[in-house]
This record gives sequence, C-alpha cells and structure tokens, in this order.
Amino acid sequence: MIGKIFVVSLLGVGMAMGQAASAPTSAATAAPVKTLAFDVVSIRQNTAGIGRQAGLPVFGPTADGYRMTNMQLMLPILTAYVPQTGGAAFFTNNQVTGLPDWVETERYDIDAKVADDDRAEWQKPAEQPAMLRAMLQALLVDRCKIVVHRDVKEVPVYSLVIGKNGPKFKETNPEEEHPGGINLPWGGTLVPSQDGMKLYGASMQSLATLLSQIGRMDSRPIQDKTGLTGKYDLTIKPPPGMGGPPSGPPQEGGASSAPDPGPSLSSIIADQLGLDLEPAKAPVESLVIDHIEKPSQN
Repeated sequence: MIGKIFVVSLLGVGMAMGQAASAPTSAATAAPVKTLAFDVVSIRQNTAGIGRQAGLPVFGPTADGYRMTNMQLMLPILTAYVPQTGGAAFFTNNQVTGLPDWVETERYDIDAKVADDDRAEWQKPAEQPAMLRAMLQALLVDRCKIVVHRDVKEVPVYSLVIGKNGPKFKETNPEEEHPGGINLPWGGTLVPSQDGMKLYGASMQSLATLLSQIGRMDSRPIQDKTGLTGKYDLTIKPPPGMGGPPSGPPQEGGASSAPDPGPSLSSIIADQLGLDLEPAKAPVESLVIDHIEKPSQN
C-alpha cells in the first residue's frame, strides 16, 4: 500500500496566485510582472536503478531551491500543475493523459536553485507553494517543451464526509514535534512504516486525493466535502492479513460470489478516521499533455 502511495501521489496543492490592487493602475505606470523561474537548473538521467536500501525518496523544495533524486518526471509534473476546479489537491495518475511511457519509467536527478533575489520570498511558507509551481512550470517548458491543457467533465465521484460519530483524528498542534518523513510540497509530512502511514499537518483536500489513489484504478475520484478547513494528524493502518491496497468503495447491487477481497476503502476510513464516502456526481478536472520531450540534460 505504502509503495503505491509513493509512486502515484505526492504532489502539489491548489493555490491561486494573484494580488489585489488598491486602485486602478494604468498600463503606462504598471510595474512589470516578474517571471518566476529557477536561476540554475541541472537535470541528469539516473540509471542506477532502485536499491533495496535506497530509503525514502528524495524530492521536493529545499531551503534554496528544488531537488529530486532518482525519481520519475511524473513527480515535478504533478507538482507544477494542480487542479483548478473540483476541489482536489493534485491530479492522480489516471487524471493525467497523453504521457509517453518514458515519463513514468525513466528516472532523473534534478537540482534547481532560486536566484539570490528570490530566496527571501522562497523561504516564506505562505509564498513557496505558488512559487514552486510557477518555477517548475517554467522548467518543464524550457527543458521538456511541455504543452498542456485542462479538461473538466461531470463524472461519478465519492464525497468524503464526516461520519455520524465525528472524526477520529486531531487537529495539528504546531508546537508539537513530529517524526521525520517526506515533507510534501503542498504542506504536511508523510511518514510511511510497516504499520501503515501517518500524515502530519495534512488538509482534508489532500487526504481525499490520496485516498483516490489508494483505491482501485477504476474507482471514482474522492472529493473533500467534510467542511474541515484545518490541518490534521491522522493514521491509516492496513487490516491484518491485507496484502495489497484496499479496494474502492463497494458498488451498489447484490452480494458477489467472488472471494472476499478484504475490507473496502470505505470501511477502513470509517473505522479508522470516522469519515464516510457518499456517491455523487461532480466536475472532475484532468490534465492533458499535448506535447513533451525528454529533458535536455546538463
């Protein structure tokens, strides 16, 4: 379960980038809009393979830029482009179409640095997510010639709602120290273990998108409708004897003669998190890759 979460998820939360003006400004006096881009970028293909002792994946923002080691380009793509409608924190793999096979198979190292003039803003937690997305988009356009467009369709989904007995997790205490793990680009920390996974400082929007990925690939997307707007600490444990990722919520209909596949995702989150899944129809955004090339290396 944890391996699948790593490969497919992790990246980016939706935040609009803009600013309000106190008074109309004429085109003649308007300050030029600065193009956000990394100052120095190194990209190299990594052919070392995956070792058993490789440890946690290395990717994400650093104090002075962005670093990714021995990972697929799917990760910076999912970080750079996040849904603008539908309430998802990031695109799941099956919501991205048009990708050539090499994007998900070849591995690369990326080391990107922000300019000295941008570093102070970059190190502000409130500013960094939007800056990271803009800079990664510029990197992908420059080095991979990427061209994308977005498509929105109304499809069957599951709404993530609070169960009748309330949530079974706590709001994050900023003063409380958490164990080290993967610092997610949209905020929060993922700590995987043999016992399951722990999320610290996670939004419900992010949780809903992760749950979409844990389920079967043909499962409906899961959208946050809990009304919870804070950051939370929570744990998801696989049931005893469960060898693979939990299946999606059960479909309507009679009992099946097939062998019991184990607890469904809906029962797991109800029992462990105090949340329910309700069938619905809603707009779901997908990302279409119109063109992408292998990155120019240096």
